[in-house]
Amino acid sequence: MGRYLTRRLLTLIPAWFGVTLLAFLFVHFIPGGPFDTGAVRPPTTTAILEAHYNLDRPLLVQYLLYMKGVLTGDFGQSIVEPGLQVSTIITQRFPTSAELGCAALFVALGFGIPFGLVAAVKQNKFLDRVIMIGATIGYAIPNFILSIFFILVVGLYFNLLPLGGWGRPSQVVLPALALGLPWASFIARLTRASVIGTLKQDYVRTARAKGANERRVVVGHALRNALMPITTVTALLIAELITGSLVIENLFSIPGMGQYLTDSVLGSDYTMTLGLIIFYATILFIANVVVDILYVWLDPRIRY
Repeated sequence: MGRYLTRRLLTLIPAWFGVTLLAFLFVHFIPGGPFDTGAVRPPTTTAILEAHYNLDRPLLVQYLLYMKGVLTGDFGQSIVEPGLQVSTIITQRFPTSAELGCAALFVALGFGIPFGLVAAVKQNKFLDRVIMIGATIGYAIPNFILSIFFILVVGLYFNLLPLGGWGRPSQVVLPALALGLPWASFIARLTRASVIGTLKQDYVRTARAKGANERRVVVGHALRNALMPITTVTALLIAELITGSLVIENLFSIPGMGQYLTDSVLGSDYTMTLGLIIFYATILFIANVVVDILYVWLDPRIRY
């Protein structure tokens, strides 16, 4: 297993550098620049500022200098807000975004897998149809629509939960549901299809023929092997829930990283934008490594 994971890590290294290079080029090709704000300043002042941030050098040199800092843990300073370290924003704001993403992931998996399993066991029956209709509707509704619905109904009309802020468990419920329920619907549909296919395999028939009870057959045999495609989706889902909470954070006034990412893109804050993008990309790569480990645990044949 160690050799397998070592090979996977070695293949991720060039991919990670490729992502950083593409992000660097895309950010620098955005029209405008951090000093094109309309402020009146002498050309010499602009030249000094560009020299200070190495923006007067060729792109390749800028990239190498920037990556030298990234590899040592220095993501640089914000160009728009001098003195503000990118690492400071990550340290202060990412835990909040991560908490929201983990809570939404718990909602997605906690609702999606059980409902999908029940739908597969009750295939083509009334309960299966009800669950699948609900899953289709849930996946079709955008999370910002769910957010507004929860704010109006649960928060304002019934006054059951807080409408925004962060820090108390009650403030996590509504944004986590709004962010996680659409993905719970998707996972429910995926789980149903995967379990139905697994229940038709020969080893499941053999387990039933040997007298294994239905619960052990479904949960112990069918579900574990049906988790492979769900595990693949979970890797992408982790990054999606953590990075895709921008609208949710704004609607519920959550002090996460989303607002800084939006402001840095609109303000052509190269270092802030690059730092956050590379940080999110690293999370995605780590999630893929975790999925590779889960693959080997679920199916040891993969390591060979």
